[in-house]
Amino acid sequence: MGRYLLGILVLLKYCICGDVQDFDGDIKDFVVGNSKLFVLTDHRLHQMRRDLYEEKRKDITRVNILVPFDANGTLIMCGTFEDVYCEVLDINDITNSVYYESNILVGPRQKDKSVAFIAGRFLLFGKKDGDATAQGNRYSVVSLWNTLQSQQGGIFSRIAEVSYAIIQSTVRDVVFVDGFQRVSPSESYFFLNTETDNERKVVVLWMNSAKEKKMDIIKSLQSATIRCCSDKVRPVLVACTVIPSVNGVIWAGVFSAQNQQDPENSALALYDISNVQGRVKGFCAYDENPCGSESGRELQPLSVVFKYSSMSAVAAVRIGSWIVLFIGTSDGQLIKLMLDDKFTPGCPIVLYKSDDERAVLPRMHFDPVDFKHIYIALKKQLRRVSVVPCAKYRILKDCRAAVDPLCGWCVNTLRCSTQDECSKSSWVSTPKNSLQEMLFSFQVGAEKSSSKITLHLSLSLESTGNPTFSCTFTTGSVKLCDGSDLNAIFPNCYCSFSDQLLSTGGLKISAEVALGDQKFTERLELKNCLNIKDNSSSASYTQCVQCISAGCHWSSSSQRCDWANGPGPQLKIQDACDVNVKTNYEVSVIPNTEGFAL
Repeated sequence: MGRYLLGILVLLKYCICGDVQDFDGDIKDFVVGNSKLFVLTDHRLHQMRRDLYEEKRKDITRVNILVPFDANGTLIMCGTFEDVYCEVLDINDITNSVYYESNILVGPRQKDKSVAFIAGRFLLFGKKDGDATAQGNRYSVVSLWNTLQSQQGGIFSRIAEVSYAIIQSTVRDVVFVDGFQRVSPSESYFFLNTETDNERKVVVLWMNSAKEKKMDIIKSLQSATIRCCSDKVRPVLVACTVIPSVNGVIWAGVFSAQNQQDPENSALALYDISNVQGRVKGFCAYDENPCGSESGRELQPLSVVFKYSSMSAVAAVRIGSWIVLFIGTSDGQLIKLMLDDKFTPGCPIVLYKSDDERAVLPRMHFDPVDFKHIYIALKKQLRRVSVVPCAKYRILKDCRAAVDPLCGWCVNTLRCSTQDECSKSSWVSTPKNSLQEMLFSFQVGAEKSSSKITLHLSLSLESTGNPTFSCTFTTGSVKLCDGSDLNAIFPNCYCSFSDQLLSTGGLKISAEVALGDQKFTERLELKNCLNIKDNSSSASYTQCVQCISAGCHWSSSSQRCDWANGPGPQLKIQDACDVNVKTNYEVSVIPNTEGFAL
């Protein structure tokens, strides 16, 4: 019996791994390095596998800095302002200390926030100055430290060629929110909140970290104020992330008006931060005079894509031209939001909701191997949440209706899946610029050289490979077209038929589309475009709506309906019809007060 129980304990210790891990203290920070997770609580550092199985743990004392240095195979850990030490750990075994140094003033005070990351061969560190006494009315806010013993001055030295590698500020109240290192070109960004007697504002600091010398990096400092938003002032940055981009640097920030009773207290806005130029008053390189006189321009949003009472975290991935945002909230939700290439948002989807409404911490990380999961921290708990719930969609129409660029239909396996799970088959997915497109669209045109009408049916889909594709059009029990009058080339179908079939009452058609083994039907009602007229008081608008709905072409100049000019996307009513000319016509939008659907 004893051996049996021992076997169960061994099984529990080494085999059971889930998507949630609870700790005995609040999570202060967690980072990803070398395909592992490192979780920092008040008294311990935990080394974990991707599946949240704990490999190692290390007792610690008041650590505020945790930075993976993958290229060096190490993890840098530093104490607070009150516990002056730094330690370099083996990234594969945190119980193995590679280097330790005491009496080094790197970390912030216990309750202050800080941001640190690797910039080439150096450690860039931003924090509120722990020394309450300013040196010449200036405080140290960003410093550049060595990471290797072989560098001039040795490891953890911030001494540069002629002075200290420090950015100073005349502003005492600063709170660092985040920062990141861009690899190509090598650029460093810090984002922080500042407060003076006059105002609060968000500041971005930029440095050219491609330079060889520390002081050259520090002296390359550029800065700008970031403003949000036009509807109301939101002067506090809560969380942010950089969005992977080929050209330029697109950055997303969560801004708060500091009023959680307001349902639109926080806003998620996108910015182009590719060209930060100028200076913000009060920020300068070490001993520079004067210290950052105001110059340059303020950064304004490219787009405000989401508003909510209490956003607390954000992360992003790019899938082709799509941007997928993941938003954490102070009431314990993880929300997924898709944006097209014009930054138009889709409908928000709740991926997870905490039972006790614990806030999602500002830092979130993707699974470093496949990006199919995201890690979120809620007080004492770390969760691994799937971001690609493709499997829950059982048919192609539902898979497409999700409008999720991570999901597509695998033709051979008859499954909604990610593209890498469909390597030996055509993978049918949502094309770009189709966030607000319906699956089916159609147009009707008249052939000038004959008495035939051509129906063009198009699916808002794209595919890898050449999937088996066919279309059938019937009216009643009779096929509308066949032989040379019917043509199907994915994702389009063409059907030509006699104009005699279009009676004054219209023609009801059943269109069946087969894509592999998936079949779906759309019912259409065609009309003679030239006969669509309206004599009501709101004739222009209602006639336009009828015209576009029938797959015809509306001429805004002549205010009349005509046959479509040729194959092309069916226009949306809101794009083609001028609602300003309507009378006695109201559009009402009822807000959803029940929140987002799971």
